Amino acid sequence: QDRVASSTAPEQAGPAPLADRYRQLAAESDSVVTPWSLPSDPEFAAVRGEVLWNDRLQAGFLRFEGMPVNDPLRRQYQLWIVDPVRDSRPVDGGVFDIAAADEVVIVPIRAKLAVDNPQLFAVTREKPGGVVVSEGPLLLLARPG
Repeated sequence: QDRVASSTAPEQAGPAPLADRYRQLAAESDSVVTPWSLPSDPEFAAVRGEVLWNDRLQAGFLRFEGMPVNDPLRRQYQLWIVDPVRDSRPVDGGVFDIAAADEVVIVPIRAKLAVDNPQLFAVTREKPGGVVVSEGPLLLLARPG
């Protein structure tokens, strides 16, 4: 059973619809699946999963297995999308929480701006609600292409 990560985004989806949406996007011929690189931080060494992204639809998901649980009152995870054609600064992909490390967690990407050529997806741990500019460190990375 896939688990849905909580998100500060206005749209909330239950586990079944989100898993179905993930499968539907993965079935699109122009969707790209990029696995997370092996992290250098030992706390994240057991994390597996991938980024699923579709430029045409401007939609995507993060999938995690073994992601460390966070306390949303102290820290939240935040996704950053690097699209150097668009801007020199990364695009905020949304904040999310992990409630259980022993389950598969699917998180919808909530890009605040359009990205047409993502070169890197990165996850950081930030203050609750996220930040405008991250000071790092980059905990997980996925490089499409």
